[in-house]
Amino acid sequence: MFRAAVCDDDPCVREEVSRIIKEWKPEVWVDCFESGESLTEEYAHYHAVFLDIDMEGMNGIETGKWIRGRDKETKIVYLTAYQDYVSGAFGVHAFQYLLKPVKETEIRKVLEEIFSYMHTPGEKPMLDFQTVNGLLCLPTEEIYYFEYVNRRVEIVTSDGVYAMTEKIGKVAKRMESYGFSMPHQSFAVNMQHVRNVLSGRILLDNGMEIPLAQKRQKAWKQELIAYLSERMGGTP
Repeated sequence: MFRAAVCDDDPCVREEVSRIIKEWKPEVWVDCFESGESLTEEYAHYHAVFLDIDMEGMNGIETGKWIRGRDKETKIVYLTAYQDYVSGAFGVHAFQYLLKPVKETEIRKVLEEIFSYMHTPGEKPMLDFQTVNGLLCLPTEEIYYFEYVNRRVEIVTSDGVYAMTEKIGKVAKRMESYGFSMPHQSFAVNMQHVRNVLSGRILLDNGMEIPLAQKRQKAWKQELIAYLSERMGGTP
């Protein structure tokens, strides 16, 4: 769903901001950096960067300008102990400025605002998954289903299959708000891709079939109807 970076030369600030972000949404991937140089050396696309202004070497304003030269979309949130620094950062087009010591309520408010921008109409939700081969970022609509196989959860997508060491129940819980549901104890399916529901099985729009547990048939069909009704703007 969400990738964030925290760049501050104070380890206490890095730890505190990172903790707040992870407690806000546990599935958020957070990278921490102790300097502007380390951030620019390992920069990946982030939805949000919490950036200290007053750092030795490459300061926050210089780092912000470097980021803007390569990434126009990321939301930069400046952390500073001095209000006077704010005027020097206008050219970076920062999303917000927060005064130190950071307050959890303010961090959470900023995160909620950034998250709302990510879910405006037309944008595709993106999620990060820690697979056995490394970090994988996927649009939720490209995922057909998750299956628990041989003590691993396989992510079945339009481009291939990826494995991660995770519990299927935990994955299903994370994906619930994105239209995924469990028709069987070993599966979590993307209801967006359901084409038909047959006796004991579900037919997907790519021709694949997955099982529908007998004891789940009635409840799961109701979940599917509610999902489809919500997408059409009605009520089940």
